[in-house]
Amino acid sequence: MRRIGESISICGLVPYPVGRVPGQRYRIEQWAPFLEQEGIKIDLLPFADEKLADGLYEPGRIAAKSMGMATAFVRRFNHIALIRRYDAVFIHRTACLGGPAVIERFVSLFQRPVIYDFDDSIFVLHTTGTNRRFGWLKFPGKTASICKLSTHVVVGNSYLADYSRRFNSQVTVIPTSIDTERYRPSDRARRNGRAVIGWTGSSTSQTYLEMFAPVLRDLVARHDVEIRVISDRVPELTGIPHLWRRWSADTETKDLGVLDVGIMPMPDDSWSRGKCSLKALQYMAMGIPAVCSDIGANREVIRHGENGFLAATPEEWLGYLGILIDDRALCARLGREARKTVEERYSMRRSAALFGETVRQVLRDKHRQSYARAKTTSC
Repeated sequence: MRRIGESISICGLVPYPVGRVPGQRYRIEQWAPFLEQEGIKIDLLPFADEKLADGLYEPGRIAAKSMGMATAFVRRFNHIALIRRYDAVFIHRTACLGGPAVIERFVSLFQRPVIYDFDDSIFVLHTTGTNRRFGWLKFPGKTASICKLSTHVVVGNSYLADYSRRFNSQVTVIPTSIDTERYRPSDRARRNGRAVIGWTGSSTSQTYLEMFAPVLRDLVARHDVEIRVISDRVPELTGIPHLWRRWSADTETKDLGVLDVGIMPMPDDSWSRGKCSLKALQYMAMGIPAVCSDIGANREVIRHGENGFLAATPEEWLGYLGILIDDRALCARLGREARKTVEERYSMRRSAALFGETVRQVLRDKHRQSYARAKTTSC
């Protein structure tokens, strides 16, 4: 084993190709360049290739998906053969996209420290219309097994930490983070005096926005506002005037920059309570005040009335949005406090540094344990 203090190499088993999904992008992918500067090199090895990732959540195409998954399993076993080259193994969410924790059990046999990271309630079965029939293949119960097999567990918020500590005493909370150099406040001038209320997210979380349609319908009836949606599919918001922008990494910050207020509506359920408030943090880093559902990690991120608002009922949603629409000075003040919150607690550099220290601590503990065993044997 390399001496602690020398360069560290990590085998990163991630589910998706680089640059494809928010959780993976805003956690390990975003941290990797900073960590390499600090002497920790992570090789990210995805389970799914680009073709499988493109078709996995499309309806139909069962044969193509099955062939893609079979190929991915073979590729993952080839990755496992490389583990001896590394000082530690990092697993984000799951080593493979289907089945029980078989791959993870193989990984644990190599006597390398395993750091397990997740940022959602993946221990709860959560499906969408396109994958509901095959939701059981996710094996959400394997999350507990992977926690038990791992040397250390890293999670995005306290709710996930409480779950993880039922199976592993070594748990660290490292928030999902924002690159504050890329996400920066921009000069915003309301066009024709209209406030722009916006939402950004993936096609799966967009169902929450669509469930929120009655509130949006009342909002546009009461106020002269523009609704904007930034996502990877056209939203179903019948009868609600809105402007949709297809999400793109190249235009994301530009599209967010026109918003006056960002929203994050969610139901109060086990899946939502595991969310790490990424949408809110994106808005806040841009200096945009956020109005969020009063649940889960939102309560850790938002200081109600100071850097945003928390809403629990349709009346509260309409009330807080109405206040921000009418009071530009309040919008600006909350936006400044929101940006400050991200800089102090949720910046990419801070979270990456916390993760780097966790890696080094795991390897120091492993080194001490190996030394203690060797000393006992020699005696």
